[in-house]
Order: sequence, then structure tokens, then C-alpha cells
Amino acid sequence: MSDQPVLLVVYDAGSLAPTRLAEAARQAGCALLFAVAGTDHAQEMIPTLETVGSVVNTAGRTEAETVEALRALGPAGIITFSEFQISATVRLADALGLRYHRPADVEAITHKDAQRARFAQAGIDSVRFRTVTSPEGTDAAVAHVGLPAIVKPVIGASSRNTRAVTTLQECRDAVAEAFDAAGDGPVETAVMVEELLVGRPTPAPWGDYIAVDCAADGDDVRPVFVTSKFALAEPFRERGGYGGFSAVSEEDERAVRDLACRAVRALNIHGVADVEIKLTADGPRVIEVNGRLGAWVDDLAVRSGTSDPAHVAVAAALGLPYTTPEVKKDGPIAFHYLIVPPAGARRVRAIRGVPALRRLPNVDRVAVLTEPGAPADWRIGARGNTAAVLGSAASHQDLAATVAAIESVDWIDYE
Repeated sequence: MSDQPVLLVVYDAGSLAPTRLAEAARQAGCALLFAVAGTDHAQEMIPTLETVGSVVNTAGRTEAETVEALRALGPAGIITFSEFQISATVRLADALGLRYHRPADVEAITHKDAQRARFAQAGIDSVRFRTVTSPEGTDAAVAHVGLPAIVKPVIGASSRNTRAVTTLQECRDAVAEAFDAAGDGPVETAVMVEELLVGRPTPAPWGDYIAVDCAADGDDVRPVFVTSKFALAEPFRERGGYGGFSAVSEEDERAVRDLACRAVRALNIHGVADVEIKLTADGPRVIEVNGRLGAWVDDLAVRSGTSDPAHVAVAAALGLPYTTPEVKKDGPIAFHYLIVPPAGARRVRAIRGVPALRRLPNVDRVAVLTEPGAPADWRIGARGNTAAVLGSAASHQDLAATVAAIESVDWIDYE
């Protein structure tokens, strides 16, 4: 290593690319040390990670052996950008004496039912829910929660197996499918049946929810970036987001930022967190908190000239000073728009006309995420997206027109 402070990054698929992390590390004056998870993705990324930092491969090691190898390299801070590695990062931080989320708080950070209980206890928000571990528990859950409701995994991300239900039979079917090991979809070990937070009427293409990424050091919790959202695709899938200023009012945005910070404090998060909030007729309500940086957040913040979430995340992990922005109401609007398959689609039949997407005004890049013959399945959430369209617009009116133009391009067929 070097005389620079060392930031330990527990690496797996996540919300920040290694090259972008390397830029933030140079800005902060630190060296990178990667503890690489044993997943296929993480193992395949080792050659790339070695170009920007040192690597300790955890595959084939016990956790105690990993801790010993990492301790010898003297990390001064720790972070992960992967939802799947938060619990492992908490254990490593505890063993190495590094500041991160505390072991006593990890269940509330990573389990949606424990998180709901924590929010109710702290007076942040109270939502009816019931945890279900088998289809037999569905009727009792509905009797407690009521309808409409939402069914979602207790542990999960990216809208996997998430859907709204309006009848008891719909809920029975959704829960049974989530536990169906003989089916062809992702299988859960526990789901929540939760009161559906009904969003206020919102004109297309805007969503009735919003995300706030925060940096936290004890009670000092500050918003880093607000990601406004596009309307959900059926049955309950994200279509991406935009920033640095929102179509919602400045008053609403300030209320959302305040609620996000209170939710992060209630979970005792240290470092960065992503908070999703529903905009209801009665005011903002917490959907969930993720104990890591949100997807696309750094890209949207940088392209819109709003803030530098990657640098903030690195600085917060090392205990270095950082700045965060005030509410922004002008400047470019960066967007990350997701094209998702129809709910009934099962396979990609053909792809054509991608250049037509790339020629649209305000579009800078189109990333096609699938290929002809590939399966299509809404149940796997974000992993089933067919494309991402990135760009920027000068106004919300221009952005709405761009989204309409993207949706009008006939470029892909499904079976």
C-alpha cells in the first residue's frame, strides 16, 4: 500500500463502477483496497479492480482469514456499494474496528419488516404489515393489513417479486408464486404483505415517489442528491429517475429531504443511504431505506452538476469533510430512463431500430441490456430491464417530450 489512508471496499455488483470510485479516491487522497466477494460477477471483475487498487479475494477463505489479511493492510475506513454485501461489510467493520452500520442495526437496515418496526418505534412512520413465510399465512396477513396491499420480499432489491394486490385472491396468488420452488421465477424465503401507500394524482410521465440519498455521521445526516422518479411500469417496476431539480414543488422537496434524514437517523446508519419516499395526499411517507448509495445517483448528480455522491461516500467512510447541496431549481436535468418488458412478456423475439432511439433529441446514450432469444420476466425486477436511455434536458417539458418519444419508438418485439 502507500502512506495514504486506505479505504476498504467490499465489492460485488452494486451502484458505483470501480473507475468512478477510483476518481473519488484520488480526489480524497486515499488508496483503495477491495475485499472481493465470491460471486461470479465479483470474481470476473478482479482484473479491473487490480488496476485501481489492491485486492483481497475472499473466495476460499474463512471470514476470520479474510479479516486477518485485511487487518495487515491497515484500512482506515470501510464501505460497500452492493446491497448484497451490507451484512458482510457490517461484520468486517466490527472485526476491524472501523465505523460503519452497527451490528445491532443491520437487521433493520437490510430486512424490510424490521425496518418498518423501527420506524414505528421511532415515530417516523407507521404502516401496517405482516411477514409471511409460507402461503398458509396469507389470509391472516390480509386480515391484519387490509387491501389494497403490496407483496414484496423481506430481503431484496430492484422490485423483484413486487406487486400490488387489490383482492384476497390476488394476494394469495402473489404469495404462492413467490414461494413456488417448482416455478420458473425467483423464489423467496419470506415476504411482506404491507399496506399500500397510495400516491397522490401525478401527471405522466412523472412518478408519485422520490428518492433521497443521504450522508450520515451520527446525528449529522445531510441530503446529497434527490432523484425524482418516472411513473412505474406494471405491475410495480421502476422506470428510472432524473435530477438535479424536480418537477415537485420546492416545499415538497424540502419535506421529502427532511423525512429522509429522519429515517436514516432512526436506523443509525453511518456512511451513505438511499431513501425512497411516497408522495401521498397526506404528505410524504417512507417506502424503504437502503443502506448504500442508490442506483444511477452518482451519474445523475454529476451530469446535472448538482453534487458528487461518489466523493461524499468516500469522504464519509474515512471521516473526512464533505459538502452537500441545497435544493436546486435550475440547470440541466439529467435522466436515466429504463425500458422494461411488458408484464406478460416471456422472451425477446427481435431487436431492431436501436439507432432511432439514439437519434432522439436529448438522448446521449442507449445501453441495450438484452438480446434476441433472451428470456423476459418482470419478476426478476431490474435485472429484466431491456434497455437504459441516458441524456439530459433543459426543462421538465422537454424531458416529458423525450420520454414520450422514447416510448413511441418501435424497436423490440417480445413473445
